[in-house]
Amino acid sequence: MQNLRDKLLKAGLVTAEQADKAAKKADPAPRADRRPPRSAGEERGDGPWMVARVQPARAIPTLPPLAGSKASQRLEAKRQRDRDRQLRERVLATQVPVEPGDRAFYFVTRKNRLRRLELSDGQAEALEQGRLAVVERPDPAQIEHALVPGPVAVELLSDFPKAVRFLNASGSPVGFLSDDEVRARVAAEAAETPEERAAAEAPQSAEERAEEAAGALGGPAPEPAGNGTPDPG
Repeated sequence: MQNLRDKLLKAGLVTAEQADKAAKKADPAPRADRRPPRSAGEERGDGPWMVARVQPARAIPTLPPLAGSKASQRLEAKRQRDRDRQLRERVLATQVPVEPGDRAFYFVTRKNRLRRLELSDGQAEALEQGRLAVVERPDPAQIEHALVPGPVAVELLSDFPKAVRFLNASGSPVGFLSDDEVRARVAAEAAETPEERAAAEAPQSAEERAEEAAGALGGPAPEPAGNGTPDPG
């Protein structure tokens, strides 16, 4: 190509500029980013020009903590606190103010302790007839008890069976005591030492209630007994 260019220039047939343009058209300089054409295998990604494909990392599933571990206990305690909050909100929304009176009405707490309410005749009769019920109200510091309408207590039985402490529901009474049972409990608790009484009446923690609820799964229904009883004298 160079000899032809020189000959044309000597003969005066072309100018230097025209010769350079002709040389570029005949043998263009390769571009820096030019790559040889891909084969069929390379188009599929399995040839020498294959680009590494990064697969997204799969999330490792979170496994529940082992039963009995500290993490499991913390999780159960949190669930119990959530349940306590739900129960407290439902009771606060429906509870009936206590009407103080001369009628003593007994019920048994979740910790198997005898409790006594001093009620009006009307509220004591409403409890005996199933129009009112005694349920737990888990306040932040301790478990309190409240009166709610009987139908509300029936609804709570399905979600919070241990929270219903007295209910005269047709076919499924809860927490009834006979006069003899009340007298026996009164005598037994009166004979306790101060230390025994303090230990028996210590508030349950959320962890303890969670353990109790876990142990009650599949167990018997809340205990029916005799009758919500007036003061045995």
